[in-house]
Amino acid sequence: MIVNKNERPRSRSHDFYLFHALVMLSMTTLFLPVTGTSKQNIPRLKLTYKDLLLSNSCIPFLGSSEGLDFQTILLDEERGRLLLGAKDHIFLLSLVDLNKNFKKIYWPAAKERVELCKLAGKDANTECANFIRVLQPYNKTHVYVCGTGAFHPICGYIDLGAYKEEVMFKLDTHNLESGRLKCPFDPQQPFASVMTDEYLYSGTASDFLGKDTAFTRSLGPTHDHHYIRTDISEHHWLNGAKFIGTFSIPDTYNPDDDKIYFFFRESSQEGSTSDKTILSRVGRVCKNFLYFEGG
Repeated sequence: MIVNKNERPRSRSHDFYLFHALVMLSMTTLFLPVTGTSKQNIPRLKLTYKDLLLSNSCIPFLGSSEGLDFQTILLDEERGRLLLGAKDHIFLLSLVDLNKNFKKIYWPAAKERVELCKLAGKDANTECANFIRVLQPYNKTHVYVCGTGAFHPICGYIDLGAYKEEVMFKLDTHNLESGRLKCPFDPQQPFASVMTDEYLYSGTASDFLGKDTAFTRSLGPTHDHHYIRTDISEHHWLNGAKFIGTFSIPDTYNPDDDKIYFFFRESSQEGSTSDKTILSRVGRVCKNFLYFEGG
């Protein structure tokens, strides 16, 4: 896979225009408190891990006995495979038998990044490693993958081969790139992403401290690799957003009308600093037309 590294970056003014033209959201505020009644929060049915094993309705993945912290999952129905992102590892499992002939890629954070992470006061086991947070289908042969990289996000491509019968699972270590604005720094930071038409849309924190949250668009066809993100503004954009999920949803029969929807929570910007209400919100991003919709 060839990634174009020679493309000249666009001017800041051009990207600023594109950002304003593409990423303007329509915010629908659901004035519902996050804390609901205790009755609403009680599940109708609770099953322990032991209950599931006794019911013979689940098959445990034995690879998890290594004590790995699983972060993300990607189902490849066409090949009958399941990809799991964990701490320093990516697994490829068969849907027929999870524990038969599974493959894994060992992708740890660089040693110097781990040391810098520990010097910054982060925990060596739960934070200073490469926790896989992004697994998205880039095209028919490759999956795009990103990890926290010991608070230094990094991304790359996994080659799955051109044919279903071909069991290839290889990380292209020659085309690794920065994961900033695609993947969070913190393995526990709320985060959401979706890939569509080779573009990666993410809701993530863009800084080490996790305070600057943004909607971003990156990747795309090789001739169009560049970032667009929401502006840094205290009054018009996101206020400490906690992302829940993001989805590409068709609006009409015309694919050009498709939108990207972000679901998240953030603090209300009204009222005093000491009395902030947590609101549930939906943000809508137009994919193909350069105009804004508000509501």
